[in-house]
Amino acid sequence: MKQKTYSIENGLMTRDEFTELSKVHGNNCVSIFIPTERAGGPVDAGEGQIRLKNSIKEVRQVLEEKDLNTKEIREILEPVEALLEEDQFWRNQSDGLAIYANGKEMKYFTLPVHFRQQTYVGDHYYMLPVIPYFNDDGRYFMLSLSAQHVGLSECTRHTITEIEVDDLAPGRLEDAVGYDYEEKSLQNRTGQGGDKGAMFHGQGSGKDDKKVEIEKFFREVDAGIMKVLHDQKAPLVLACVDEYFPVYMKVTSYPHLFDAHVSGNPDESDPLLLHEESWDILEEHFREERRKKAEQVQNESAGKKASTDVREIIPAAVDGRVDTLFIEEGKDLFGIYDMERRKIELAEPGERVYHASLYNMAAVNTLLNSGQVFLSEEEEMPMKETELDALLRY
Repeated sequence: MKQKTYSIENGLMTRDEFTELSKVHGNNCVSIFIPTERAGGPVDAGEGQIRLKNSIKEVRQVLEEKDLNTKEIREILEPVEALLEEDQFWRNQSDGLAIYANGKEMKYFTLPVHFRQQTYVGDHYYMLPVIPYFNDDGRYFMLSLSAQHVGLSECTRHTITEIEVDDLAPGRLEDAVGYDYEEKSLQNRTGQGGDKGAMFHGQGSGKDDKKVEIEKFFREVDAGIMKVLHDQKAPLVLACVDEYFPVYMKVTSYPHLFDAHVSGNPDESDPLLLHEESWDILEEHFREERRKKAEQVQNESAGKKASTDVREIIPAAVDGRVDTLFIEEGKDLFGIYDMERRKIELAEPGERVYHASLYNMAAVNTLLNSGQVFLSEEEEMPMKETELDALLRY
């Protein structure tokens, strides 16, 4: 299926890019995160450049500790340093800037996420700070439905990606009900028909025929999009005129259709406006989902489906057994995970250069295996006095 992505802000990270970056491995992968401003005094004063310059200095020191020579360090940091001179770049920021570089590539993303300023150098990129952009802000589908157009999109709070379904479902009502739809529509508007009494306005058979035709259309649409959604669990929100919503609710076989819809003819709205309205409908749902997951962790704390032990959580995340992970904001734990022995060796306090972030490993593997990851303040952690809480699938 072809995909086309609409971005609300420039420089956003797609889920495919997240997956690609999370799988990069090399000796010196550099990750930089700094808070940025959209406009105003801090931008004019160049505070973003100052933060990046300090971060580059910090990374350079780590690379020198790893005995890289001047040429090797320059290959990694030169494209990052070039951003310092791009005045227009700094005037088009969001809330946070994420930079990834390893000497072979340099990618940066301006994201609506408030980052804590930090750097990371390891044999992989540090993805933990950007996870709230994907996971904490929900994932859902939106079906735009009118008599003239059918559109399916995959959404998060900040993105809307159109999924091409032209080859799976009828694109308009006429395609589903046959050649005489256009003639009936004309008769409905004018009150003129070939047979006396075959009037399609007002009460009677015309209205019943229209209802039957709409149901037939929606059943075919539902059958088509179920080829995409058959194994999904994300909410589906409908964008349609009010009279269509109960009809689609009746015919759909998707069990996660949301019980509220974006009202109005979607043909008359911009996709980004529809996205904004759909998120307004679903935002509280995702907040409630987070609360329910926290309660599940608490309820399972005495059993085998909840854990606060990193030595248990890391192997479970790698195996795809973690349903939900809570990590205290700003906390981390470093060490080495032996994949063959399934054992963790924790780093000594302050010893980071040759060790990996275990929380990053747990979070990335959870997300890539269709789990959820929430970064939480200390008081919002499900279990008291813990930094890492997991709800296990089994």
